[in-house]
Amino acid sequence: MHSGSAKPIAFFAAWVVLVAIAYGYFFLMPQQWFDSSLQQPPVLSGQDQQEGLRQLLQKQFPQLTQGKPWFVRMKQSGCQCERFVERYHRSFSELSKADALQVATLELSGDELNAEQKNLLQKLVPATPAVVLFDSAGALSYFGPYHQDGVCNSENSFLEPVLDAIKQGRRLSVLNTLVYGCFCSTQTTTTANG
Repeated sequence: MHSGSAKPIAFFAAWVVLVAIAYGYFFLMPQQWFDSSLQQPPVLSGQDQQEGLRQLLQKQFPQLTQGKPWFVRMKQSGCQCERFVERYHRSFSELSKADALQVATLELSGDELNAEQKNLLQKLVPATPAVVLFDSAGALSYFGPYHQDGVCNSENSFLEPVLDAIKQGRRLSVLNTLVYGCFCSTQTTTTANG
């Protein structure tokens, strides 16, 4: 009789543990605005700022060539939110090879950036995970997060419509900074490291 009542208790205890793990994984993460200053228009709306970012990326990644779209992921190694875009980014990177889309990843908290570059990126990129996408003519097509919240996939990614437009040869410029979700501010990282 005792062993029969132990099974429901064990099942309930396992359920509580799983719910606690899921809660910690999905809800105890840094929730904030992508751009906590909510500045409109965003800093990157200026041509000079866009060109400055493009030049910085060209210096950082000389393999990025003119005439092909650039997709640059911006990340911070200590950001808990990176886990929600990692799988999408890996699958996206594989698919992009067929589309002649050049993909690079810039580690904002890394040692490969000097103090001047970190300062510029801190001004232009308010949080990570972030993406900047330039079309084949070198114009900024998208800047902002991969998605709003949860685990990123092709269904909830902000990038899919922009990438479709680029494939069709349409020009557009989307500066998507008014998004609330799991983001890590660059203000803390770049100030602490540089």
